[in-house]
Amino acid sequence: MDNKSRLQLIWGMALIVMGVGVIFRVPLVIERMSGAVQFNSGLYFFRFCFYLIAVILIGGGIKKIQKYWPSPK
Repeated sequence: MDNKSRLQLIWGMALIVMGVGVIFRVPLVIERMSGAVQFNSGLYFFRFCFYLIAVILIGGGIKKIQKYWPSPK
């Protein structure tokens, strides 16, 4: 295992951890934003965007980790 592949594995794990962190952080951020945004539809849009970011982070991390493991042929 060379340093580049080890770094990619660590980066993949970090992406997954950050995605999970975003999922747990969204309710707190939305609660703070509720005082600043007058329209509820704006809050739904922000919530959707934050969860989409979390899904993209987790998916990217899983993809990097799957590339690390050699596929059996």
